[in-house]
Amino acid sequence: MPMNLVIQEKRKSLGLTQEQVAEYLNVSTPAVNKWEKGATSPDISLLAPLARLLKTDLNTLLCFREDISQQEISLFCKEISEIVQSKGIGEGFIAAEQKIHEYPHNETLLHCLTFQLDGLLTMFGLPSEEMCSYEKIILSWYNRLAESNDTKISNSANFMIVSRLVRKGDYDKAQEVLDLMPDREDIISSIADKLVLQVNIYQHQGKTEKALQDLQNALLMAVNKVQILLYKMIDTELISDKMHIAKKIADKASQMSELFGLWKYNSFVPLLQIAGAEKNTDNCIYILRKMLAELLVPWDMSSNPLFYHIAKVSDSKQMLPVILTEMERGSEYGFLQDCDEFKELIAEYKEKF
Repeated sequence: MPMNLVIQEKRKSLGLTQEQVAEYLNVSTPAVNKWEKGATSPDISLLAPLARLLKTDLNTLLCFREDISQQEISLFCKEISEIVQSKGIGEGFIAAEQKIHEYPHNETLLHCLTFQLDGLLTMFGLPSEEMCSYEKIILSWYNRLAESNDTKISNSANFMIVSRLVRKGDYDKAQEVLDLMPDREDIISSIADKLVLQVNIYQHQGKTEKALQDLQNALLMAVNKVQILLYKMIDTELISDKMHIAKKIADKASQMSELFGLWKYNSFVPLLQIAGAEKNTDNCIYILRKMLAELLVPWDMSSNPLFYHIAKVSDSKQMLPVILTEMERGSEYGFLQDCDEFKELIAEYKEKF
């Protein structure tokens, strides 16, 4: 993008007039007008203060560097994973911060790196002080993303912020942030209406492949949400000391995975919730052994009549270190952590990782 258009777009996005820019830089309004038309360019001594005023950097202002592409973001995120694995989480944060500094206004880059490093943090058993310092960085990035005009980005960031506040026990603040988020039912209903109309168009155009792909993606999202709701219902019934109801829901949740041909790992999750609540050591270890084995088996959607148009293999081996860390440290596994068979199970799968 030419410098004249950069100046014009940045100025307008900040709600500044040409007169305000001129006053700040101690130049005439016609001079700013000529810059934006491309007739002339700012004097070199004005470039730094102009960049500061427009909340950008000189590379962007002078068009030395175009914005980073989605493909470049994906490749860099892969590079971050390799850095973390070979050099540690600290080096990963340093590399990410440098890239964010290069592209300070690219929300997609910030979004991907924030969620990636947040997930990678869970794999490291860091001391509390060190973890706290990284958590502050992650939270500051989530707060930046929460201000995004892109509702998908802002909603996902607010979701993570609320989750953190709940874990800290700051329920009032969590409610404040949650109240700022759009009502999920409204979002889902509007998407459903649009989806039905889009599918109708595809059907009339003879684009059945595209129609089925959209429908299957929507079905997978809906099924995943139903699963999460069932898991939460089980938790809530257990908290209410209604074990008999929780068991019935767990049975239905387990059957749902089989009914929709979902990843077999999911069918064991509700059963583990019940076994954990009962403090049934033998049953928990039996279920965990089944779950960990299924974790290493990719879910091939191509053989499922409900999802074959999505046509991808879901490989969740990257979840293994996170789950093993949770098994070792999570309070819900506290009654198991002195059990030799439980320790042996963790050691067995650590070797596989």
